[in-house]
Amino acid sequence: MAGCGSDDGGDGNEEQGAVETTPAASDRARLKSDRIPFTFEYPDDLTAEKNPPRGTLARVSVKPGARLNAIQVRRTAQRELAPERYLDEFKRDLEDSAESVATREERIGDLDTGVLVVEDGDFTSTSYFFTGAGRTWQVECIADPERERQIETACRTALESVDFRQVN
Repeated sequence: MAGCGSDDGGDGNEEQGAVETTPAASDRARLKSDRIPFTFEYPDDLTAEKNPPRGTLARVSVKPGARLNAIQVRRTAQRELAPERYLDEFKRDLEDSAESVATREERIGDLDTGVLVVEDGDFTSTSYFFTGAGRTWQVECIADPERERQIETACRTALESVDFRQVN
């Protein structure tokens, strides 16, 4: 899924930014990174990674550094794009390499999202694309079957709490 969101002309080597977590609710933390223009909450049993994988701007995970069981943030485009501009293309690109690929549009909290779901036996990746601060963003929630429910719940928490106003 790293291919989704790497289409904005950046080289993937953006300068590492500070990642900060602050208490939110009693069982949640709030991720704030100077690499993304929004914050979001996540369950405090996940860990915010200070050095996410290349091309990923922010990441919270069950086990830092593991390929699966994480919420990852990427910039998809340097401008705001409507879902019809990218969902069908992403689906077409992935259909031959995954067991199942589906798309839809969904309102989550304050976000209108384009959703791409890829299932491939040992993992499920659900990417939510949305606009804000003049760009298009991807929040990818990727999990193995054992942790799928946990990551799905954490992802919903993150998306429902996205806030472009709390950055500064």
